[in-house]
Amino acid sequence: MINLRGVCKQYKGTFALNNIDLDIQQGEFVFLTGSSGAGKSTLMKLLYREEKPSVGNVLVAGIDVVRLPAHKVPLLRRCMGIIFQDYKLLEKQNVYDNVAFVIRTLGLSSRDIDNRVKSALKIVGLSHKMTSKPTELSGGEQQRVGIARALVNGPSILIADEPTGNLDPQTSLEIMEILEKINQRGITTLISTHDHAMVNHFRKRVITLEHGRIIKDVQQGTYE
Repeated sequence: MINLRGVCKQYKGTFALNNIDLDIQQGEFVFLTGSSGAGKSTLMKLLYREEKPSVGNVLVAGIDVVRLPAHKVPLLRRCMGIIFQDYKLLEKQNVYDNVAFVIRTLGLSSRDIDNRVKSALKIVGLSHKMTSKPTELSGGEQQRVGIARALVNGPSILIADEPTGNLDPQTSLEIMEILEKINQRGITTLISTHDHAMVNHFRKRVITLEHGRIIKDVQQGTYE
């Protein structure tokens, strides 16, 4: 599902990623850990082509991301859902419209859009908040909207960059439980995090980066 070979990324002579080889299989749940500046966000940006590697090959769902023409990048991103730490919601739009926004350009019927949006909101437990604005929601609820938005297109891969970074421990646990349930539907799930407790609690595959290199890759691992 995700394959990196000999991947390096340099910024002004400094390696953000250095000789990364990585395989993530379809349906896996993977935590990506490491200190700030270790390369976690850079690696994720390579997957959805916000960045390109300086050297190496990146394949996502069989697509050669490096050689993909710029006009086809939106097609790549349709096979994945992306969740951000700061939610990136449209403040003037209600919950329903925030989730519908990403699929309204796909030529779907109004009924199909409605079904997809309501299904995604049901999965994250926000069916009762469809008409609320983001400013009327808690941080955890805003992140649930972000997850629903990532799901609405029916992705095969879910990428979450520090999804619980702004949340309290109990809300963080609830968000991770939602992500685990989504993964159980067969969606490959890659989560970068600093949250030791969450990683240790769920005991999934843990890949640790340090100075742009993979220093540990453990099944049913912990943060340490």
